[in-house]
Amino acid sequence: MVVLRAAGLVLVSCAWIASGCNRESGAQSPERRRPLVVCTTTMITDLARQVCGPEIEVVGIMPPGVDPHTYTPRPQDLILAGRADLILYNGLGLEGRMGDVFRRAGARAVALAEDPRIRTRTSVVKQGAPDPHCWWNARYFAVYAERARDALVRLDPSGGAEIRRRAEAYIQRLYSVDAWVRRAIEQIPPEQRWLITSHDAFYYYGEAYGLRVAAVLGISTDANVRALRIQELARLVVANRVPAIFHETSVTAALNQMVDRVVELARAEGAEVRVADDPLYSDSLGLPDGPAGTYIGALMANTRTVVTALSGHEPPPWNGSEQP
Repeated sequence: MVVLRAAGLVLVSCAWIASGCNRESGAQSPERRRPLVVCTTTMITDLARQVCGPEIEVVGIMPPGVDPHTYTPRPQDLILAGRADLILYNGLGLEGRMGDVFRRAGARAVALAEDPRIRTRTSVVKQGAPDPHCWWNARYFAVYAERARDALVRLDPSGGAEIRRRAEAYIQRLYSVDAWVRRAIEQIPPEQRWLITSHDAFYYYGEAYGLRVAAVLGISTDANVRALRIQELARLVVANRVPAIFHETSVTAALNQMVDRVVELARAEGAEVRVADDPLYSDSLGLPDGPAGTYIGALMANTRTVVTALSGHEPPPWNGSEQP
């Protein structure tokens, strides 16, 4: 399976390179006039749409609910990227081999998470591998927005003033929701601030907002669960009287069933723990017309789920202009 996936990627990479050469030599379909920005994850696609005006076309490769760790690019995905005037992707290994292809595009591709202002964490499972899930710290996502803004202004200098205006407004909203998340998490009793999930996607969230984090699986879902990990988490739940643990939306049903197994083992030891009523959005946003269809919507939905499950109370409302 790995050999076939790698071979397929080589083939579509060749198509991508050829498409890129055609684009650079001036071959362009007459119906497309606007610059084309291609994004990988749903979070980055939403970010680009928040910052870009109607003069720029934004297309996302990954649909809602897709796991970027295991996503296999289709030939049309990389051909589309080859036609792009700008590619925005996460980096830090999130997109796997597709990231290697993007790096060959040089200045046309920007890895938004690869910035010295973002303090990356190293995986405890894959030594030396960076944790790519930086976006769940809203202040880090503001760095994504600044990097996207700068790349878009270079792409469309004539629209630079509008891009900067939209980016500044969006960044202010990110800082406002960041302040709301901090206030909401404070409702959880300190001893119950444990975030135990399907895979290790929430370290940066926990670090930013004061939660201790543990998971069934490490930072990539393209791995196997250690047999002892389920028992370790069950003991952790019992020892700390954790009231709830969490499924995720973009992982396999089998991985979420491992969370159920943690609950079963902990209950057998007398713990009063349950799986939270709603899953967390981890590596993908929800459907575009739903409450988690935007990055800010998903961050707020996750926080509501966490606060309600761990404290038993709804978080306070967000007025949209909360100050850090």
